[in-house]
Amino acid sequence: MKKNYTKIVLDLMLAITFVLLMNPRVFDGLPFHEIAGLIIGVAILFHIGLNYQWVVNTTKKILDPKLPKKTRFSYLLNVLLLISMVAVIITGILISKVVLPSLAIQGSHTLRELHGLSADATLAFVGLHVGVHWQWVMSICKKAFKSKTGKLRKDVLVSVVLSIAILAGGIQWFSSTTSSNNSFKQEQMQQSGQSSSASTEDTTNTQQGPTQEDFREGKMHGKGGHGGSSNPFLVVLNYFAIWAAIIIPTYYLEKRLLRNKRKSKRLDPQPS
Repeated sequence: MKKNYTKIVLDLMLAITFVLLMNPRVFDGLPFHEIAGLIIGVAILFHIGLNYQWVVNTTKKILDPKLPKKTRFSYLLNVLLLISMVAVIITGILISKVVLPSLAIQGSHTLRELHGLSADATLAFVGLHVGVHWQWVMSICKKAFKSKTGKLRKDVLVSVVLSIAILAGGIQWFSSTTSSNNSFKQEQMQQSGQSSSASTEDTTNTQQGPTQEDFREGKMHGKGGHGGSSNPFLVVLNYFAIWAAIIIPTYYLEKRLLRNKRKSKRLDPQPS
């Protein structure tokens, strides 16, 4: 059971970090975007490790006609999700401007487009993945928040609320600190810069590559960085709403298919 709790907490943290990466203007722009992206890559390997036994067993039985259709679909969905995530990570490395610029392919518009498309595909696959497993998620949450007698476990509830408050406070602090640093840097540039030197500096930056301002604004990201507000709370709410639009119909569609399957089994005549 503790393993299931670990998986849910890890998945939630991955989900929050991933949606923040959907807008590269969040926090300090590309530095956060690229560093957090690499961290997510490591976390995904850990996530696969937690589900290693299921992956191995399902792979062995994938051609078995007795394998449930839901398991087969879930396996295929996980493969597609892994492919899209690998595409995001590899293309991200190849267009890196901050963490791994030595490995980047300069001026590759195709890679930037592929990076954005694979990120959108990953967003959709994650929504489907959660929708298919929503009943399992709710079951684990009920067991976490309720004791065997059915009473609400207040200690767990307090811990979750406190963790969310700390996470929200940390995001807000990081966001406000980044905004203050950016404003301070802009004021310094306005006070010390002159128009002639600024023009020369702009020309030099154009020849040498993207500026730090480009990094912060996310201009170097594929597909223009998806646009929208760079406020981290609004970004999380926006993409969680998109996930909800995928998860809810997926859950109810699966529920209906399961109900029809059970109904057909009851109507089928039993062999004498």
